[in-house]
Parts: sequence; structure tokens; C-alpha cells
Amino acid sequence: MKKTVSLLLCLPMVLAFASCSMSTTKKETTTTKRIEKNKDDDEEKDIEETAKDSEQEDASESTGNKVTFSTTDRDGNTFDSSLFADQDLTLINFWEPWCGPCVSEIPDLQKLYDNYADQGLLVIGVYSEENMEEDVDIVLSDSGVTYPILKYTSAFDIYQSGYVPTTILVDRQGNIIDTGNSYEGLDSTLIVGSRSYSDWEDIVTPYLGE
Repeated sequence: MKKTVSLLLCLPMVLAFASCSMSTTKKETTTTKRIEKNKDDDEEKDIEETAKDSEQEDASESTGNKVTFSTTDRDGNTFDSSLFADQDLTLINFWEPWCGPCVSEIPDLQKLYDNYADQGLLVIGVYSEENMEEDVDIVLSDSGVTYPILKYTSAFDIYQSGYVPTTILVDRQGNIIDTGNSYEGLDSTLIVGSRSYSDWEDIVTPYLGE
């Protein structure tokens, strides 16, 4: 459960690494423009201000540890934070179709959803690459995904680590859960890097009903 998360850069077809850097990979993508992170204090302030402005534009906001959003799935159906109330636990996985570790992790997330949905687990996938819809189609088809796949909204900006996949857990009240796992000084509510099925099982089951 406490694996060391590799922060080596990855190419789209390399599945051995745990995560892909958003700040150096796909620099020209929409995602990187929105959430590219820097350790320079001045740049971080700029990012926070940009995220705040974007949240207002999207009529979405997150205050404190509450996760609040409104977006659509690929068919145009609306999803928002009201869905948390119907679940014991919601796992939100931020991924991109060009990231090998993201893609290799999806079948395990699907298996997790299949096995624990009846115990109150909802899995949600979120991606931002709207110019790669065909690639998304292939990934989802190959993985047999049945859990909701939503489009990125700027309300999610503050939950980005600078790497994908990054995952957050949300309770029934909409509060983000601090799992105690942190990396490189990042907020320990952010689960950075891919995990195996057994790792995810260990992480989520303490929060699920019997």
C-alpha cells in the first residue's frame, strides 16, 4: 500500500512507471495549460488565482475540504456533487489517454467498481483531452469501462498534483478524505500515481459499508 511512486517521465506506450508528469509531458495540451504546477511561490500564487477565476466562470466552487463540481459525461448527461450523498465513498480518478500508467490502471479500477459498487463505492474517471476522443474511445472500449467518465472542469484544478493519474476519495458529505499518503510534500488528500487492484482494495474498503 505504501509503494514508492515513481516520478520519472513517461511516454504514452510505457506502462512501467507509476505516473506521468503533467508539467513536462504534453506541454501544449489543455490540461497542462490549466494545471501545470511549479514549486516557485510566485507561480503557485498565479495558479491559485487562475483556478479561482475559472471556478467562478464554471459556476462551481470548492471551499475548504468540500468537493463541489458540475460537469457532463461524454453523452452530455449532467453530473454534480449531489451524487456523493448516495455513496459511502466516491473515488475520482484524474487520467489522460496518453498516460501509460493511467491506462494500465483503468481495468483494476473497473474491477474495483464491479466488486464494491453494492457496498457503496462509486468510481468516476475524469479526463481533459477533448482533442483525443478517439483515443479515449479505444481505452474505454478495451478496458470495458462501465463507471462514469466525466469531462474536466476548472473546479477540479485544486485537486491536481502535476502528475497523472491523481486520485481523490470523497465521503458521503462531499468531504475529501485525507488518506495520510503524501508525496514530495504534496497534500496527502491527493493519491499520486497508479495502484494495483489489491492496493486500491486496501485503500477503499475501510470506508465502505458491510
